[in-house]
Amino acid sequence: MTATTGTETAGTGAAGTGAAAGSSGTIPAQPGGGAVETIGHLPWEDVLAQARALEDRGGAPVPPGASRLTDLPVTGPDEILSVTRTAAAGPGAVLMSSGGTTGRPKLTYVPYHQAVDRLLEQWRPLSPDSVMLNLFNPGRMWASHYYMQTFAERCRCTVIPSGPFAPDDVANWVPMLKEVGVDTLCGTPTALADFAEGLLAAGETLPVTTVIWMAEPWTEAKHRVVVKALPEAGFWANYGSVETYIIGTNTPACDLQTVHLMPDQVLELEEKGALLTRRGTGWTMPAVRYRLGDRLARAECRCGRPDALRVVGRADDSVSLRSALFSVGDVMRHARTFPGVDEAQLVLTRSTDDLKAATALTLEYTGDAEPDAVRDHLTAEFYHLAAVHHRFPGAITARRVGRLSRVERTNKVPPAVWRD
Repeated sequence: MTATTGTETAGTGAAGTGAAAGSSGTIPAQPGGGAVETIGHLPWEDVLAQARALEDRGGAPVPPGASRLTDLPVTGPDEILSVTRTAAAGPGAVLMSSGGTTGRPKLTYVPYHQAVDRLLEQWRPLSPDSVMLNLFNPGRMWASHYYMQTFAERCRCTVIPSGPFAPDDVANWVPMLKEVGVDTLCGTPTALADFAEGLLAAGETLPVTTVIWMAEPWTEAKHRVVVKALPEAGFWANYGSVETYIIGTNTPACDLQTVHLMPDQVLELEEKGALLTRRGTGWTMPAVRYRLGDRLARAECRCGRPDALRVVGRADDSVSLRSALFSVGDVMRHARTFPGVDEAQLVLTRSTDDLKAATALTLEYTGDAEPDAVRDHLTAEFYHLAAVHHRFPGAITARRVGRLSRVERTNKVPPAVWRD
């Protein structure tokens, strides 16, 4: 579950007067500030009631005289931990941890139901006849494996809790997977691509019609290999984090990396990270202006459904190289456009005096492009990186590798890794 990698909005009426509003709009400007773009709609009275209920359970205090959404404080992991721990005191919970890919892990007490009934109102990739191979990593308090186990149980289908396969191990398992009738896979794009590579290398296939993915974005190379190995599969996804669980959903009728906000939620689209507010029961956690780690943007989707959005990138991905500030996401998007680069990752050599400052940058990549050409492509696009390259020869390099570094806990490929 993306922490990789959904939304709703308070329109003008919702934020100001409580009158009905459309599915998207803006929150009117505060003194000295511009309007805030939103997706979704919630009446102000419901938001205020939710904020006061959370205050009683250890959440942020509601300022006296608050009359609109932007009057309420922004909340974060501390409030989530306090509120969910209080809620778990009676019925119990599963203690899960997000983060650890790009930041310090954050704890959340997740109810045993994991909001599956809420999700099933909008999203149904499984039927009782489905046989699903669960390729998400188990253990280490990462939620995705256990979330999909609970989802399969609620859908009354058969699930195989295997975890990921190395490509060269897939052939050993294919006979059994065929025997039991596996028709569904779930996992990160990285795990799904590994499995697909194993099928292709063995000259095998499976009658898979459903692929469920989350937790990181697709690269073109990974998507291409999965489609080649499993040509009949439709792709289903959802977006959220351990703290929020599912915010938005995607079906085979959608553009691959577009999701649609689930009902009873509002998103404020901010550069520092979108803010989520939701109401009602059945969620894993309530929220009022919870700061997500991602920048989100409004989108249109080929399916025609409303409240579509896409993840632009992490909100906290700026680092400096020899005092030149750049966005990891921007550099990675540019690097992947170079012919012969299938997948890429930044390897940053950490400065001794600043945790987000680097003294050297190496773009590691898979593919058949020449390293010097990849480096020149990178420095030609970003003027400040070109200046660093000119002033500090050797500070920016490119290297072709057979495999990129992964996060052991989640089996995801992070966009950047740090080395001392």
